[in-house]
Amino acid sequence: MAASYEVLRRQVEDGSGVFLTTMEVLRDTHGAGKLGVHVRKAIHDALAANGMGHLPGALPAYQHEEVRLFRLGTPIADTINAVLHPSEGGDQVLRQSAGSEAQDVLKQIRELVCE
Repeated sequence: MAASYEVLRRQVEDGSGVFLTTMEVLRDTHGAGKLGVHVRKAIHDALAANGMGHLPGALPAYQHEEVRLFRLGTPIADTINAVLHPSEGGDQVLRQSAGSEAQDVLKQIRELVCE
């Protein structure tokens, strides 16, 4: 369980910009008892205020459901926004993501593993 939004933010940063958690953890971090519509909105606002976004875009209502947190203002956030909000600029972000060194490294790993 994360004791605070600061702890969550550190977990996101330690995860290279992404972190998978549950609504139960977010609810407990927020100090709420139930995941009603107003609590989910407050969690969304608190995450944003602490520099984090989340997927799915609409926070789930059930505590066992998973939520991916990501750091706003990062290449990961740019890629997520490019997918969720199609635009010419977003297409360029996706092209750059697909052409990154990470893709080249992944391809080399696949070639080694599949030999």
